[in-house]
Amino acid sequence: MDIEPADRERFEALADRWEEETFFHSNSSLKNAHPALQEIVSMGPPMVPLILERMRSQGGRWFEALAQITGADQISPADYGNIATMQNSWLQWGERNGYVQVARASPARF
Repeated sequence: MDIEPADRERFEALADRWEEETFFHSNSSLKNAHPALQEIVSMGPPMVPLILERMRSQGGRWFEALAQITGADQISPADYGNIATMQNSWLQWGERNGYVQVARASPARF
């Protein structure tokens, strides 16, 4: 999937803002409702490879955004709370669906 440089820049700015402004929130509902994350979600499927790329390199809790954009649910209830496993589940999904080349998560970053 080709990503326009302007879309990549917009994604990076929004992702940085979302992470900075929600870093200390423990409430996932507040994190997921943040305007920057919702703007990323509204940008749709072209954001999926960027989200997966960022999750692979920097970690992060992108699960709800990925689920909203793709309609997929990659998290087993048994894995809730295990961030590294949740990240790997999505990265493996991304590899199976042609969004990423190698699905290996870095250590989880909260």
